[in-house]
This record gives sequence, C-alpha cells and structure tokens, in this order.
Amino acid sequence: MRFPKRMVFFLVMMLLLAGCGQTQNTEAEQEQAEEIQVDLKKETIKGILTDMTTEEKIGQMLMMDFRKNPDGTGMTVLSEDVKKKIAQYHLGGVILFAENLDTAAQTKQLTSDMQQAAEIPLLIGIDEEGGVVSRLNQSQIPHVIVPQAAQMQGDLTQAAQAGRQIGTVLSDLGINMDFAPVVDVYTNAQNTVIGTRAYGTEPDVVGDMGAAFANALEDAGVQAVAKHFPGHGDTVTDSHDGMAVSNHDLERLRMVEFPPFQRLVDEGLRVVMVGHITLPQIATDGLPATLSKEAMDLLREDLQFDGVAITDAMNMGAIVEYYSVKEATIKAVQAGIDMILMPADLEEAYTALCQAVQDGTISQSRLDESVQRILNIKYENGLL
Repeated sequence: MRFPKRMVFFLVMMLLLAGCGQTQNTEAEQEQAEEIQVDLKKETIKGILTDMTTEEKIGQMLMMDFRKNPDGTGMTVLSEDVKKKIAQYHLGGVILFAENLDTAAQTKQLTSDMQQAAEIPLLIGIDEEGGVVSRLNQSQIPHVIVPQAAQMQGDLTQAAQAGRQIGTVLSDLGINMDFAPVVDVYTNAQNTVIGTRAYGTEPDVVGDMGAAFANALEDAGVQAVAKHFPGHGDTVTDSHDGMAVSNHDLERLRMVEFPPFQRLVDEGLRVVMVGHITLPQIATDGLPATLSKEAMDLLREDLQFDGVAITDAMNMGAIVEYYSVKEATIKAVQAGIDMILMPADLEEAYTALCQAVQDGTISQSRLDESVQRILNIKYENGLL
C-alpha cells in the first residue's frame, strides 16, 4: 500500500487540532480541521495515483465476478487461481453472488482473504436489492427478509429500514458496495426485467424512496449504487438477453427517467450504474448507453454527476451478442465509463485497455480521470 510522504504532516496536524484542550473547538478551528481533512484526502489520492503504473490503473477500472471453482462448485473459499488474478490484474473490485455465500463466518473470511490479495483495497460489491433480487436469501447468513420495492408503496420509513437492515449485514460481512437502489420509473407493463423491483410509477416517489434507501445504506457503511441510467423502466427487452431500447426524446427523459437519479446525485451519491440501453431519439451513434459518449454526456453534463460511472454486467446479451470484449471495453472507457463490471473475459478486457493506452486510443489523462474517481470513493468509504 502506497501513501504520500506529506500524509504524515496532515495526520499530525489533525491530531493536534483534535487535541486542542478539552473544551469545544472554535468555529475557526473546526474549519481548519475540515480543510486539513480535505487536503489529506487530496494528497492521499494524488500520491497513490502518481505512484501507480499504467497496468495498475487499468486494473482499478475492472470489477470481476468469481462465482465457481473449476469443478462447478461455488467459490466460497478463495482459490489460489482467483487470488493470483486479483493481484495479477490489479483488480479494483470484485462482485459476489449467491455461489460465494454460505455462512456469515465463511463470507467474512472470503472477503478478508480477497482484501489481503489486493495491493489497493477492493470494492467488494453485491446485488442486494431485497425482494426478488437477493443473494442473502439464498444463503445461511442471518438477515431480515426485505420486501419488494413495489410492496413498500411509497413508505419512506420502510425504504430507510430496508437500506439500514441490508447495510448492517453487508458491512459486517466485509461487503462495501451494494448495487442498489433501483431508481427506474416503472411505466411499461410489458417490462419484465424491472417490474416489482421498482419503487413505483411516479418519478418523485421513486426518487424519495431511492434516496431513503441509499442514505440508510450508506449510514450503515455500504456504498449505494443507483441503477440503471438512463432508465430501464420503460423498455421491453431484458438487457440480459438482448438490446433494450428507450424510445423517448430528451424532454421526456428529463421529466420521468432522470429525476430519481438527479435526486440521489444532488444528495451526494457517488456511484451510478449505466445500463445497456439505446436512445435512438437522442444518441446518433446507435450504441447502448454503456458504450455511448452521447449518453454518458447526459449523465455528466445534464445531471452534473462527477462520481464513478460503472457499467451493468458486460457479459449480458445486450453486449456480447453485438460486440467483442475488446471493442466493448474500449468503447465504454472512451464514452466516459469509469469501471467495467464483469467483462466476458477478464484477460481480454485487461489486454485491450493496455494496448489502447499504449497506442494512444485511450489517453493517460482519460485513465487518470477514472482512477481518481475510483480512489476517491475508496477513500470516502474508509478503504484507503
């Protein structure tokens, strides 16, 4: 683990300020302490980033799943092969599935061993929305069964309680990121992939519920991830199987699909999942949002989001049926994506990015932009 030398100075200053007598700090002292904390964060991230190789930076932009052992059993104990891959590819994160979970003690050991294998601490994520999308429900880990989002019927207390209950369990297990809440507005009865996973049909209700869940989740120590930008609530095709299409103009998106995301961004949410959703009336490139700079510009400029943008799983049908691993990975980064989730082939994705940086297809500054964002949320979540 690398740390800048000047960190020592900032740590000492923070300790001195914290210990200025036993009386309450003055407003000026509090402001000075806050400024030092901001400087400490900047120096920590700058020092790590400066000291990283190109390969290490690329690895930080990849989050991989390791569900099964070669014999088909669930990987509940860190294998030597996966341990090697975490280090070899300098992975920024790992996502867990039901196959990785058995008991609480086993999961804690697994996440601890994964962190030990990484030089820079990992984002360890999971899809734990409650309801139909729950990995915990398929394990022996003690937890409260959380109802479907739709069943909460706009009750903010239930949403906050769900976020708190899920966050408390995940944090104790060593899982620091949850791919929830779903803030898609459910406006199409033919939509089978979102359905009861959505909080409702009204943007304000969805935004309020999503914010209540996310805030409680993060208060429990787990990074929330809003999904699936630019909105999966009025699509027919399930992007797991093929290309999902949102046939709306920008005015409609700004009225219905965007407000829940905007609500969470305004409240400080630092991670958004981008879906494999095409916007034929808006993006002229014909690409799914995960690969489209035009779509990503809406997230960065329309919503003023400067946090980490992570793809939906890149091994889904919407991607693998139309693009090679190399093409999809490079296009995603060129579009403005920060993290590639579950590339269909880890080695191909990693090699593609290495080659793209080497030949100038992707610039070092573009790489640094994403890695800085990733290190930023790792710092904010206490991982650095």
